[in-house]
Amino acid sequence: MFIVANVKLYTFSGTHHEVGVQQGQVGRQQIREGLEKIPDYEFLRLMKPRWLPMSLFIILAKRRAERLLKNDVFQYYPKQAQRLSGIAEGAETSLSTLFFLQGLELLIGKPSYRIEACSALAFGPSHTSTGETIVCKNFDYLNVLEPYHLTCETKPKEGYATLGCKMIPLAGMLDGMNKYGLTITYNLAYTLDEPKCYAPLSIALQEMLETCKNTDEATKFIVNAKRGGHDAVLTLADTEGNIKTVEITSNHSHTSNANDGQVINTNHFKSDEMQKYEIPRNAVYFGKGVRKEDVGVRVHESSEERLKRAQELLKDKEKVDESKIAAILRDHGEDNKPSFLTICRHDIDASTLRSVIFYPNRKSMKVLYGRPCQNQYDEFKLS
Repeated sequence: MFIVANVKLYTFSGTHHEVGVQQGQVGRQQIREGLEKIPDYEFLRLMKPRWLPMSLFIILAKRRAERLLKNDVFQYYPKQAQRLSGIAEGAETSLSTLFFLQGLELLIGKPSYRIEACSALAFGPSHTSTGETIVCKNFDYLNVLEPYHLTCETKPKEGYATLGCKMIPLAGMLDGMNKYGLTITYNLAYTLDEPKCYAPLSIALQEMLETCKNTDEATKFIVNAKRGGHDAVLTLADTEGNIKTVEITSNHSHTSNANDGQVINTNHFKSDEMQKYEIPRNAVYFGKGVRKEDVGVRVHESSEERLKRAQELLKDKEKVDESKIAAILRDHGEDNKPSFLTICRHDIDASTLRSVIFYPNRKSMKVLYGRPCQNQYDEFKLS
């Protein structure tokens, strides 16, 4: 049962360290509560060797996360490293603990647990009734992480202001826009590619929004960025209606333009070039300690079914408005039976936890927490 709550916007400003301190202070209680609950999280229990006590596993995991992430984050993203240090200070916790929480992005991004979701849509001006770019996404994630949303506006002294959504302990952006209307959404993908750099992709996306003005600049930035963690299907758009999809792993990428000004992205790669890196359909399990199940089939089935349904709902080629978009985001399929296969996802492990609609030309976004079928959007604008 989800907690239905209005979305609150937090505004952080100053140096990157000061921004981080403010974010840590806002999220201090949730971070503490989350750390207390970590031993109960099933996705971590599945990764832990059976013989190792959970308390020792967490200690070792913190050390490993700091060892893997610290050098890469501080070397390649020093401003975001300062934000991360500030979050630790504001939350009154250790930097190693914050690296551990950033590191969960890398762990959850592997197909070792049943997430396999997120649905994103983007429409250029010729496809919208208002003649503007619109980007939207359902953020589907582990149900246990539902209390840790953060919707924030950031005004750093160095870099462009951003508006978007992330999880409370994260320095990086998951879905957002900047002062120029450059917009990004971030869908998980599942591959067997092994990272050489461990700086989380979300940190690279935050840096991208703070330094790029349009889709072309952003595409060049992210394709060449040092990155690790999640493999992803990224949807990029700007006020000119330049929409691109970047299919990306730690070491490979492929960029494609919008098909006739419209994009639908779920969680699988469409390009032949990138499909060779995806987890195959016959994958039964992934990683030590993970329960055996048909992971490959489940990942592809959910992603392909949601893509097919969105295509069906948009086949009439009529110009879309917000009501049409909202109807797609809360859709439960032709038979109106919500499940892990539907765009508005309902599942025992991972569901739609947040829904966003971005208006780059207006520099505004609408956000709801929970399932789109149960809640209304709150609107926020870059100040």
